[in-house]
Amino acid sequence: MIRFEKVTSDNFEDVINLKMKDSQIGFMENNLYSLAEAKVFDYLEPRAIYNDQELIGFMLYYFQPNGVVREMGPGEGVHEIHNDGMDYVYFKRLMIDQCYQGKGFGKAALEEAGRFFKKEYPSIGFIELMHYMDNETGASLYEAAGYKSTGEVRCTPRPGTDDEYDEELVRRVYFEE
Repeated sequence: MIRFEKVTSDNFEDVINLKMKDSQIGFMENNLYSLAEAKVFDYLEPRAIYNDQELIGFMLYYFQPNGVVREMGPGEGVHEIHNDGMDYVYFKRLMIDQCYQGKGFGKAALEEAGRFFKKEYPSIGFIELMHYMDNETGASLYEAAGYKSTGEVRCTPRPGTDDEYDEELVRRVYFEE
């Protein structure tokens, strides 16, 4: 069973030691960077992803209330203008350790995250995420989990670069009213 736990002194080392496949490096920042980012930008929520008692991944997200304008972190832009007048959760990062990929854990984590977010933030109308246009594995996973393209493409900085930008496709999954 997939569950999400806060990153604490007990699981910190294990979370930062989770590894992406070599082919995925460059599609997102590593977990240590994400945890540092969450420390600096207090609206970000980091969580360790477990399958029963086994740590399998990491996620980073934030709740975006309708109409709230705040200082955003690197590469974020102003997402509240894209909210369709609804509260939402922005799913900033999802990573599944390379040892657990290809076993259905990514899709299960996305689906369970939807239930988790709706329970934590009952007012949300949707969950949004973005992925690089050349991230075919991510695109396939998000599509399989019900995240549909909005057709919007945003220009964002490539992780680890100062002046390289890429286009990212926006995807959303809406909740039924």
